Amino acid sequence: MRRDHILLIWIGGFVLALLLYLIGPDRFFDALWDITDTIDAFARNLVVELGVRTYGVVRALAIAIYVVFAVLAVLASQRGHRGMWALVVVTAACMVLIWRPFGIYPAPLSRWLTALILVVIGAVVMTRRLTAPPALPRGPVPPYPPGRPL
Repeated sequence: MRRDHILLIWIGGFVLALLLYLIGPDRFFDALWDITDTIDAFARNLVVELGVRTYGVVRALAIAIYVVFAVLAVLASQRGHRGMWALVVVTAACMVLIWRPFGIYPAPLSRWLTALILVVIGAVVMTRRLTAPPALPRGPVPPYPPGRPL
């Protein structure tokens, strides 16, 4: 084991001893629980505050990335790659996730986030297909193995 790791273990022990002395050994676990509760309350308040603002951002990103995915899928299908079925499947999945024709409330953030992840994956796949070499032409299979003379 390296010496600096051993040194860090010793330093951690001395810091623990100092904390135990300052807080008191009998109140140490209570202080740890108080710190944990404070961190938890801060994280929950932060999530609530950001959740209100995040909803619009996630919706805008999901719609914009869907448009990017749709354009890339059409371009990929025009270049001979598979793209139209992906467009149909992703469109149907997004509609199931976020479309609420008679709903009073819009779709929850979790559904929009799932749709965003889905269209990002689709856009990345279509980008990889467009940057790959062109697909081989689909035609009849030659009667002999390629590379061998008749």
